[in-house]
Amino acid sequence: MGPATGTGHAKLILVGEHWVLDGALALAVAVPGWRTQVAVHGVAEPGVSVAIRWPDCLEHVDLALSHKMVELACAQADLHPATLEVASSVPVRRRLGSSAALAVALVRALAQAAGHVLDDQTLLARARQLEDCVHGTSSGLDPAAASADSGAVLFGQGEIVLRVPRVASALASAGWVLADTGGGVATSVAIERARACRTAMPEATYKRWRLTVADSAVRAAHALEIGDFEDLAASLALAGQALEPLDICTEPMATAMQALRDAGAAAAKPTGAGMGGVVVGLANSAACADRMAQAVAAAGFGVHRFSLAGHGVN
Repeated sequence: MGPATGTGHAKLILVGEHWVLDGALALAVAVPGWRTQVAVHGVAEPGVSVAIRWPDCLEHVDLALSHKMVELACAQADLHPATLEVASSVPVRRRLGSSAALAVALVRALAQAAGHVLDDQTLLARARQLEDCVHGTSSGLDPAAASADSGAVLFGQGEIVLRVPRVASALASAGWVLADTGGGVATSVAIERARACRTAMPEATYKRWRLTVADSAVRAAHALEIGDFEDLAASLALAGQALEPLDICTEPMATAMQALRDAGAAAAKPTGAGMGGVVVGLANSAACADRMAQAVAAAGFGVHRFSLAGHGVN
């Protein structure tokens, strides 16, 4: 019998970054081509430390926090494994949910090893506790998306409001182009900057942006479900505008978004906490995505592309 295993995927937030922390609806998609897998080997004697094999991609990350996640995950499952083996293709510190993917994979692997069957609510609650070890108080959106095998999740007030299991076939020719502007500051730093900006807003302005985000999340989810490219693009554009007052866009991010727009992106915006990481552009065809990728590369940024339907990453 092989080891118990668990998997979590990368995520891409389309609508609702930061505003989701104030209760606004948000929309995120899973990126199946990027994933983290945890394998549990054996059970250790009491008092014996868990041996953890980390992937090379985590060698420059604060492993103390990751070890804290492991300790909490073991306590949640009431299990003390002999060895945990972690493999991951999720880019680190790029706002793609590497910590959420790890959290979901840990919870799933340890639950399987302990013989537990988890419902969605328990899975997400445990994964959110683990992610809080890294980012402080989180919304729970990242683990919700990381736990999806494909499609999108509409999320608000700590719960999944709607699942879009698959993107409509009418959007099969469209896709995402990600411009990688490099590693960002700690997510907690970006969260606090955005929080301060929201707190400083006049009440009417704050309410207007929060309502705009919530409406855009619902519209974008519906657009994915029925295949309405124009409404999807309009919703993403509004979501990007709602991030502008939050001061989380660095100069390289602005340059990358302009390169995407100049090359024909129907919408371009930050994704995730900001202050570094990737920005995302929406392409209406493979030819448009080619132009966008070339423009991003010419501007000196890394490029990732994947289908709107989420079939793989390159």
